[in-house]
Amino acid sequence: LAETDDETEFCLATLGARPVDYLEQVGWLADDVWLAHGIHFNSEEIDRLGAAGTGICHCPSSNMLLASGLCPTLDLEKAGSPVGLGVDGSASNDGSNMIQEVRQAFLLQRLKYGSSRISHKDTLRWATQGSAGCFGRDDIGSIDTGKQADLALFTLDELRFSGSGDPLAALVLCGAHQADRVMVAGKWVVEDGVIPGLDLAELRNEHSRLAKRLAG
Repeated sequence: LAETDDETEFCLATLGARPVDYLEQVGWLADDVWLAHGIHFNSEEIDRLGAAGTGICHCPSSNMLLASGLCPTLDLEKAGSPVGLGVDGSASNDGSNMIQEVRQAFLLQRLKYGSSRISHKDTLRWATQGSAGCFGRDDIGSIDTGKQADLALFTLDELRFSGSGDPLAALVLCGAHQADRVMVAGKWVVEDGVIPGLDLAELRNEHSRLAKRLAG
């Protein structure tokens, strides 16, 4: 919602309302709703979204590729909206790499708010606790007693990490791009950088075949 200026113009011309106004008219301004992008809100709309507890999924790579604008993440959080991170879709994000999205958010939001107000901890929080908040879930988003065992483990032995002091900062600042191990709900789904049982070569060939067919 509110991804581009022309979306607002379209809504005003066809619905007689701005996107947030229409959202409220159809009963979707609520705490069980999250919205992708959330760029072109005015201050009054940010307050209403926050009061309703409506989540916003920041998609920085997509926003940069389409030159859509900058999501007002800190303003939304201050108003009360959960802020999470997403990769959007393949039409506007060719990589769809979540850990790289954390870095993109870090860089883009520093451009908006300045280096003193955005740290790597903010963007890692959006990717974890903030995204859980968008889903209205308190059983995921952090490593804690009683919560679902979702883990992403990264090795820091690549040259890009050489000399780094803070391992969490290194993940973001040095540009980690692939997890070594991933656990979802207590089950390892990635081991040593690969998905067990997945024939990657076959998948790549099938993907290329379908892409060529789609392109005509």
